[in-house]
Amino acid sequence: MNRFIWLNGEILPEERAVVSIYDSAMMYGDAVYTMLRTFNREPFQWEAHEQRLFRSVDTVGIHPAWLQQLRVSYDELTAANADAFAADDEIRTVITASRGPLPLYPHLEPGPWVMICQYPLRWVLRGKSHLYRDGVRAVRTEIEPIPERNIPFHVKHHNRLHFRLAERDIASRHGPDAWALVMLDGCILEATGANWFTVIDGVLHTPAVGCLPGISRAFVIRLALRLGIRVREDNWLDLPTEPGSEAFFTCTPFSIVPCTRINGAPIGDGTPGPITRRLTQAWIEALECDFVAQAERWDADGT
Repeated sequence: MNRFIWLNGEILPEERAVVSIYDSAMMYGDAVYTMLRTFNREPFQWEAHEQRLFRSVDTVGIHPAWLQQLRVSYDELTAANADAFAADDEIRTVITASRGPLPLYPHLEPGPWVMICQYPLRWVLRGKSHLYRDGVRAVRTEIEPIPERNIPFHVKHHNRLHFRLAERDIASRHGPDAWALVMLDGCILEATGANWFTVIDGVLHTPAVGCLPGISRAFVIRLALRLGIRVREDNWLDLPTEPGSEAFFTCTPFSIVPCTRINGAPIGDGTPGPITRRLTQAWIEALECDFVAQAERWDADGT
């Protein structure tokens, strides 16, 4: 069965998920969005995603009326797509808000728009379940983030060319499986779409400024505090290569994934560390969904 999208109050076939080349989102990257996933088909941290999107549109001055009933719209779309997902799928959702076509093109329908699209999460994780076991290889890039004086870090926006260039830079030198680390003034800030954590002497560190304050990041901090793990939000200058060090990323599709090598050197003993494993298990128990086993099953069945 074909999937559907939701666009400005209408449920439409997925082929209608198109944007004019004259749209502000295309011409200027003038759009904001949020991406979320489900666990056991329940949207993860819905309120936090919704609030971040609302804060983003307020900050950049996009005010589509269609956001007023966003959860109702999400539920309507999910129901319309009920037969479009396999029984063991989780749902990946993208919600985008744009200012709409530029005023230079009055023949196009004016005003902002909101689009909700859904597709199987297994598409994103296909062939990557080994990362939960082996960890990610991370490599620093010289490409720096957009300064906060230009765009506040709390805004999740479509000006992401620096991330794409960082990915291409690292892939050209280290292969497509390496993750690019964005840095500023010697501090690791984030990967391209994932928040960064290190464990030094039993203390969990994550950047305080310079990156998007991710929703998965906030969830892990709460889990860590619940487990009695000390957390420091700071911009750590040293690379985590000392014995006993750990590192991991948080992001929507993977949730939490270990990082075991940085710039070619092993982190700790080169395997996922004990605190990373504790936090992964705590996440699985909190959501009653073994996302690692899910990814392994999706790889095993080849879909």
